[in-house]
Amino acid sequence: MLASSGMWLAHRRRLCSAALGVFALVSVPGPASAQSDQERTAARSLATEGATAFEQERFQDAADLFGKAESLMHAPPHLLFLARSEAKLGRLVRAREAYLKVVKETLPSSAPKAFRDAQAAAASELKQVEPKIANLTLLVEGGDAATDVAVTVDGNVLPAVLVGVPQPLDPGAHRVEAGATGLRAAPQTLTLTDGEKKSVVLTLTAAPGAGPLVAAAATPTAAPAAPPAPAPVATAPAAGGPPAADRHEGSSKSGLRIGSYVGFGVGALGLIGGTVFTLQSASKRKDADKKFAACGGDAGCTVGNPLSGEVDQLDHDANSARTLGIVGFALGGVGVAAGVTLLILSSGADEEHASVVPWLGPGSAGVRGRF
Repeated sequence: MLASSGMWLAHRRRLCSAALGVFALVSVPGPASAQSDQERTAARSLATEGATAFEQERFQDAADLFGKAESLMHAPPHLLFLARSEAKLGRLVRAREAYLKVVKETLPSSAPKAFRDAQAAAASELKQVEPKIANLTLLVEGGDAATDVAVTVDGNVLPAVLVGVPQPLDPGAHRVEAGATGLRAAPQTLTLTDGEKKSVVLTLTAAPGAGPLVAAAATPTAAPAAPPAPAPVATAPAAGGPPAADRHEGSSKSGLRIGSYVGFGVGALGLIGGTVFTLQSASKRKDADKKFAACGGDAGCTVGNPLSGEVDQLDHDANSARTLGIVGFALGGVGVAAGVTLLILSSGADEEHASVVPWLGPGSAGVRGRF
C-alpha cells in the first residue's frame, strides 16, 4: 500500500532495524520528559513487540502495540510504524493522520538521527498514501421542515455541518443512511476505489411511525413555560412539633454540646499527659542529682569520669520530659477552655462575649478568656 512490492521488500529490514535502534533511544528521558522509568521501559518493550509483529505481517497487532507505546511515551518512530500498520490494513485516513503528526512535529536540534530519519520517511510515504484516499459527498433532499435530520456513514453519525462537504474515506465498501422522525431515505451501499471522488443523494420520504434515525440528533420540543410559583404562605407549625427555627436552634446547640464534650476529653488527655511527663522529668532530675553526687560532684564529675555521660543523659531526658509536660498542659488548658466555651454557648450564652486565647511562655502555658 505504501510503495511498490519490490521497493518495500528492499527497504523493509533496513527500516525495521532502524526502528529497533530508536526504541533503545527512547528509553533515555529528554529535557521535558515526565515519564517514569517504568513507563519508558514498557514503551520500549511494546515498540519492540510491535516491530516483530510488523515484520511478521500481523499488522493489526502492530498497530495496537505501537499505539500503546505512543500513549506511554511519544517518539516519531512509534507514529511512523503505526501509520505503516494502518496503511497495510487499508485504513488510509488513519494512516494519513499518523503520518501528518510525524511530519508536522518540530524536532529540536538535539533530536536523534533516527527521529529525523522517521520524519523524512513519513513525509515520503505520506505522498504515496494521500492520492489513494477516496472522497464522498453526501447530499440530503426532502425533509426541509424536519429538525432532527441525521446522516450516518458505516453507522457513525456525520456532523450536520459536513453534509454536502467532501469527506475523506478509505477505499472499499461503505453504507450510508439518512432519516428523521417520520422520514427515511433508502440505505445505500457503495464501493469506493483508490482516489475516487463520488457524490450520493439521499432522498427522504415519508415513513409514518418512524422515530429519529439517531436519538442524539433529535431536537427536543420546547417545554411549555412553567406557571409562576405561588408566593409562600405562612403556615402554623404542625401540632405536637416545634417550629422549624426552634428545631434548627436545637440542632445547633446539640452540636455545640457535643463539641464541648470533645474539648473536655482533649483537655483531660492533655492534662494527664502533662502531669505524667512532669513527674517523669522530676524523677529523671532526681536520678541525675544522685548520679552527679556519686560521680564526685563538681570536682570529680568531669569528662573523663565514666559516670559523667550518664549524668548528661539523665539531664537530657529530664529536659525532654519537662518540655513534653509543658506541651501537654498547654493542650489540656486549650481543650478544657474550648469545652467550657462551647458548653456555655450551647446553653444560650451570647457567643459574641465568649472568647478563649491560649498562651505559652518559658516553662509555663495556659489559656485566658472571657465568658
